[in-house]
Amino acid sequence: MMHFTTRPATRISRLSGIVALSATLSMMAAPSVQAQAFRTEALRVPQVTAIKIEATNPDIVRVLAKIAAIRADLQLGLLFAADGLSHPEGSHFTHPRKEAWPEIKDAFVAAGGADLAPLLETLEKASTGDEINAAFKAVEAELAKTRVALNPTAEDSVMSLLAMARSAADEINPSGPTEVFAYQNAWAILMVARGELDLLARNEDPAIAKWAAEAALAFDDLILSMPDPNLAGPVEYDVAPINDLISRLENLSESA
Repeated sequence: MMHFTTRPATRISRLSGIVALSATLSMMAAPSVQAQAFRTEALRVPQVTAIKIEATNPDIVRVLAKIAAIRADLQLGLLFAADGLSHPEGSHFTHPRKEAWPEIKDAFVAAGGADLAPLLETLEKASTGDEINAAFKAVEAELAKTRVALNPTAEDSVMSLLAMARSAADEINPSGPTEVFAYQNAWAILMVARGELDLLARNEDPAIAKWAAEAALAFDDLILSMPDPNLAGPVEYDVAPINDLISRLENLSESA
């Protein structure tokens, strides 16, 4: 594994549920205004055992992936608010209500969830630490409750993880520096996906549990190779390791 100049290769704890992301800021190096290059050619994503996936529900898979996108933005917003950081494009807290939420609103409410728009707007307007934490927890609680109500199968969860990884790859510019906001989105989506794998690793199906445990290690190695999201300018990050991970996760047609 390559070591990068941004920070030591310290294990990153999973970011799922309601977490205090500000603790990770102490590991971040001072940002540079120049495009930053990171060597990834030596990274080799660990093998992930193939599993056989039965029929899934595409609608549930789509909603799960969009819930993950909302969580990624919320966690980035909390991470940056904790250190008083800002970006010319505005807070990550403003993204869910404009992007992911409109795409899943009907399915979310049909599953018994509340309209997130007012909760998200409250979070966007929050200014003090207490207000931000309270609003964040309110949104997270609703996301968690509705995710349970969707009652996804293990196969649904596996396919949603693939969708998350593909979404992260789509954020990376394959032909030059990636804008900081896009890179931050990719990083956060991968972190959310990594947290989901902890749940799958406890699945009663031993094949699914084994796949999830191996995939978790692969996500760990990938995320630890990536620069921290506290960047002021574009980053030259190679999308190849993410695509490599995706190709391994896509190997779902054979029996484990």
